[in-house]
Amino acid sequence: MSGYLHHLRICNAHNPEDYRSWSIGASEVGMVPHAIADKLLQCGFSENGSGLALPAGPFEDVSKKLAEVSERLREAGLAARARGEFYPVLTHPDAEPLAVIDRGVATEFGIVNKGFHLNGIVRRMDGTFMWVARRARDKATYPGKLDNMVAGGHPAGISAFDNLLKECAEEAGIPAEIAATARPTGVISYRMAVPAGLRRHMFYTYDLELDPDFVPEAVDGEVESFELLPVGEVMRIVESEPGAFKYNCNLAIIDFLLRHGFIAPDHPDYFELANGLRLRNV
Repeated sequence: MSGYLHHLRICNAHNPEDYRSWSIGASEVGMVPHAIADKLLQCGFSENGSGLALPAGPFEDVSKKLAEVSERLREAGLAARARGEFYPVLTHPDAEPLAVIDRGVATEFGIVNKGFHLNGIVRRMDGTFMWVARRARDKATYPGKLDNMVAGGHPAGISAFDNLLKECAEEAGIPAEIAATARPTGVISYRMAVPAGLRRHMFYTYDLELDPDFVPEAVDGEVESFELLPVGEVMRIVESEPGAFKYNCNLAIIDFLLRHGFIAPDHPDYFELANGLRLRNV
């Protein structure tokens, strides 16, 4: 198994039997570990066949109920602190949200959680280069890890395009007129078991071709530094240093390498890599 395939296996490692589905009314929206399921049954959820259900209702009412339940989970030591940023609760990535929930408990509730990763690319006479970020050492999650040039979650109430512009400005000082030239290239999705619950992630991918004289600038403190690396060096790191990049950034890079022919069809894991980046049902 190649180092590339290792990253796909890590991001898709989970056992469906470890979780129970939950619904808002008849609409399935998440998957929770059994310990959390037991607590939800004490907080207004009911048994619904093999899963759990929260009564359907107006958007604001369901959102308020989920906030109350989230606090009960925190009190029981089953959920992380509130982040103050809200994610939509969806039946499908393209569906209208039924409610919102704090980002800090998205994994505990196992909701589909959207975002994006952007590859910053520079083409020169001596080859193709990629901007790589290093996450701040004091960041709460994955401090000091390598990262894509820009990446972020997709909170409720903002379009994918506006979220892209916002994060590009905040994380890398990329002006809106440059960020707007980023090319959407597809979607990556995975289900990953973690101690808190189930990560059901779906993120859009973008390529942003930059002039050789453009240098990104860390603005909001999320990033410590940026480095422009030859794509060959990025490939080496992804394949042979499995802990160097934040786990899901590897997927965005592998996707780029496949699309641009840096990983060719003769690679022994080519078919599995190409198919393993996208789940049929996230």
